[in-house]
Amino acid sequence: MQVDVTTRLGAPTPKTPTGLAILDRMLGGGIKTGTLVGITGGAGLGKTALSLLLAYMAARSRAAVIFTSVTLDETEIMARLAARALHREYAQTVVTYGDIWSGDAWQEPVTRGPVSESVEIVSKKVGSMLHLHKLAPLESTRSLHKLASELWSRHERMVLVVDGVEALSASCDGDPEAARAANSSLDGRIAQVSYELRRIAEEGCAVVASSQLRNADLLFPAATFGAELRAVESALPVPMTEQALALGARPLDLVVRKNTLGPTGIVPLRFVAGAATFEERAP
Repeated sequence: MQVDVTTRLGAPTPKTPTGLAILDRMLGGGIKTGTLVGITGGAGLGKTALSLLLAYMAARSRAAVIFTSVTLDETEIMARLAARALHREYAQTVVTYGDIWSGDAWQEPVTRGPVSESVEIVSKKVGSMLHLHKLAPLESTRSLHKLASELWSRHERMVLVVDGVEALSASCDGDPEAARAANSSLDGRIAQVSYELRRIAEEGCAVVASSQLRNADLLFPAATFGAELRAVESALPVPMTEQALALGARPLDLVVRKNTLGPTGIVPLRFVAGAATFEERAP
């Protein structure tokens, strides 16, 4: 078969920034269309928060974004994003996303205004670019492919963010027998789902997918870029503000284990759990 590569390659698609300068440098400027970015880590280290941050920053850069989750709904997502905006705009305010999600922050006169303003900030910055797809348990990757294809035909850049590959089942291109075989074991299902997400990316978008740490070796072979969130083991204290400490901030490292785009290494981060966000910290 003769293929004209000039018609298939086309013009380079602009990369999508992550909002984390060191991570962007490792990615060669940001998340590239056609790539699968894998994020893994132990329980409670912020995989969902990091996935949502990458989704939000992509939408801010005017990429069309689909954020998929089996656990998060629209209310919790807005609460998390509003808490991040509040943390950035009101440095002395200690309000967690749980306070916003439960409605407690709306009952206090001193926090009602800042919280309302933070919600407005989020709405203005991402507008109609950030979409939530609530996953059904073991939903097929085929439905994600359909959702993605509806957006990438209308936008220059499109990013699909999957909060937990464990929630998906493999489609095997619609072959029922192959799908049954792939989905018959957890390891087989996650490995097949990871490669199917990579194929979705190669058709015209970027995919960010997270997994539990024990499943990293099933996700990373398919990934273009794979990194693990790790707790920082150090006897030296990491300087933090009183507000950050009150919001449950702690240092983490994003350890890059696979990178076909550039160098491996460590992205030093601070996870502000109450504000559901990450910030770069000094190494």
